[in-house]
Amino acid sequence: MKVLNFGSCNIDYVYSVDHIVVPGETTASYDLELFCGGKGLNQSIAAAKAGAEVFHAGCIGNDGQILRNTLSENGVDVSNLRTVNAKNGHAIIQVNKNGENSILLYSGSNEMITEEYIDEVLEKFSPEDILLLQNEISNIGYIIKKAYSKGISVVLNPAPFDEKIKTIDFKMLSFVILNEVEAKGLTGKEQPEEIVRYMRENYPELRMVLTLGKKGCIYADKNQTLYHPAFEVEAIDTTAAGDTFIGYFLASISKQKTYYDAIKIASAASALAVSKKGASPSIPFEEEVEKALGFLKPYNVDRTEYVREQINCFFDKSIKTARLSDLAKELNYSENYTGELIKRITDKTFSQILQEKRCALAAKLLRETELPIEEIISKTGYQNKSFFRQKFQEMYKQTPYQYRKTINK
Repeated sequence: MKVLNFGSCNIDYVYSVDHIVVPGETTASYDLELFCGGKGLNQSIAAAKAGAEVFHAGCIGNDGQILRNTLSENGVDVSNLRTVNAKNGHAIIQVNKNGENSILLYSGSNEMITEEYIDEVLEKFSPEDILLLQNEISNIGYIIKKAYSKGISVVLNPAPFDEKIKTIDFKMLSFVILNEVEAKGLTGKEQPEEIVRYMRENYPELRMVLTLGKKGCIYADKNQTLYHPAFEVEAIDTTAAGDTFIGYFLASISKQKTYYDAIKIASAASALAVSKKGASPSIPFEEEVEKALGFLKPYNVDRTEYVREQINCFFDKSIKTARLSDLAKELNYSENYTGELIKRITDKTFSQILQEKRCALAAKLLRETELPIEEIISKTGYQNKSFFRQKFQEMYKQTPYQYRKTINK
């Protein structure tokens, strides 16, 4: 499985400052460094360092040979990279003493991606491959449509987020990987559980990874929600944190790792990246990440809402067959600890939640369908009709028959 990254290549001018400049302010920097960057280049290098077979496509300017060399030196295939007669894209980056950054982009050569060039590149790839995109080049809408028509899995990192992203048909995507700012722009929601719910309701076939900075990250699809905390490190420069995460996540997927392992590995790689200066130079190699997983410690954050969402998702998809042991496997905990965790978070036992969920589904079917009660009992996972009727009456103070009759009056 090959990874094609149709992405940007920038020259980064990184200014070290005491604090990020505010409107109307003039301040001096105490250092200036030049790095190869751009979300596209960074993500390609991250995926290649993580062991994936990576091909980079995009346009560099006459002054961009250093970018071609950097990609190649880091194991990225550059046979599809095109040089155009223009100034290369670049970024002006301020990094403050806390490692936070502010970035100003000039697109330059990155805006010279033509449909003819796109067709030429995509002709070399097949449905077994993965296409990675960001929002720093031109014609991403056309690239998505063309790749979708060829059956290629499309992964979008909608960064930087702007109105162009809202014109994309997200139903053509296989994955979207985004942070909280991008997620709010897309969904209008701020809370992680609300973002997950919005994406699941509007794009049920789309798989999503939501990065939350020090709070960790979430993987979600229509069947499951997985959470992993961020690892604790001293932040020096966060410039390539997200790009490193994405590259390592994609490399893990291309190597058939589980989604939980993929976000765990990506989280570790991202933690190592923020502990060094620069963009692409800060991206760790696969061997460094494997070693770091043995000693990195996660931030101590409140997981309540994330675990609650995982529990709800589990019951929604497994209502007929739900068992505590299966939920424990999904949460990566022992069965005993999972039972205790559920009780602590919800103040209810696993069995109590299961009965509530099953009865709620039965009530919904009684309201919205004409299904016989015996069939509803089967759909909700009950084996014993008398037990179902007992539990339903305890919850709704009516028998199922009485409930349907009252609702339909």
